[in-house]
Amino acid sequence: MFDFKASFSPAVLRDVSHMKMGRTVAGVVRGCHRDARVAQMMDHFTQYVGSSPYGSPAVLCGIAHMQTDEGVWYPRGGTRAVPVALEKLARELGVEFRLHTGVSQILTGGKGVSGVRTEAGAEIPLAAVVSNCDAVRTHQELLNGAVKQRFQRRRKYEPACSGVVLYLGLNRRYEHLAHHDFVFSRDPHEEFDWIYRKGEPAPDPTCYLAAPASTEPDVAPPGGEALYVLVHTPYLRPHHDWKKMFPAYRRVILEKLKRAGGMPDLERRIVFERALTPQDIHERYHVLDGAIYGLASHGRFLGAFKPGNRSPDLRGLYLAGGAAHPGPGMPMVLMSGWIAADTLDRDGKSAECGIRSAE
Repeated sequence: MFDFKASFSPAVLRDVSHMKMGRTVAGVVRGCHRDARVAQMMDHFTQYVGSSPYGSPAVLCGIAHMQTDEGVWYPRGGTRAVPVALEKLARELGVEFRLHTGVSQILTGGKGVSGVRTEAGAEIPLAAVVSNCDAVRTHQELLNGAVKQRFQRRRKYEPACSGVVLYLGLNRRYEHLAHHDFVFSRDPHEEFDWIYRKGEPAPDPTCYLAAPASTEPDVAPPGGEALYVLVHTPYLRPHHDWKKMFPAYRRVILEKLKRAGGMPDLERRIVFERALTPQDIHERYHVLDGAIYGLASHGRFLGAFKPGNRSPDLRGLYLAGGAAHPGPGMPMVLMSGWIAADTLDRDGKSAECGIRSAE
């Protein structure tokens, strides 16, 4: 139930007035910073949600404030340490895991979820389903009928950007690299135009680098580096064939790092290499058109809003991940899982209370 009294209290209205509704991130940034280089740096925080600063609502300026004011946390063992810790806790609590088991359909009965069907054809009865697959693909590929149609009619779902990722094992680290680094494009307007309007890889991209050996030396052999390189690209278009596109774009990225990143001998230091393309991301993580960050946050007023964690169309269906509230980014995705689980728990307790009252 929507609480009008609480929502229109003076405190809430004051907060809303500070959100600069109707303005974009780029507009607000350029109203505060005249130096184009500073503006480019501040703009780039919207890339954390895979969106253009020229189309994203000004409230997303808060991303820069949170990171610069409160800092960044690094899990020892890298990002992988987080799901490993969650799995350990889940097993201690008695959670049953069915690994390597793909789901082909969410089964329904009446107005609610009744279970799932696996790709092997087995049907598993369930009282509720939490899908951390992309919210759009959950409805497009795992559901049928009125539930799917209502979700698709609710709004236009634009994928966020995708990316090319290089995992480079170096035999010698670069001492000038911090844990987190950016090698910016020469022209951010051109870069965002290529990615978000033309839908093609930018000819001179911004590269994000993570060089974690400076924080945790054990991620690489002594003196080496486990260098992570991310370059944003458009989400998949029908004509994109990344098996053909990747070799040339890998060369663009490496030349950029050699020329502008202070790494002229980068290729001579590479002793191990793996890569992810938008096609790989689409297939491996079941996201919409290879989008790294779920749904784009474009729109001056409602761009930051994502599908809710409880389905309004199907009882017992809950959504988590970057394409569900509160949105993309590792902290937000973890929050979405917590919100979905908490909502499911409260719904279950409410149902139990209703049964007891009826008795």
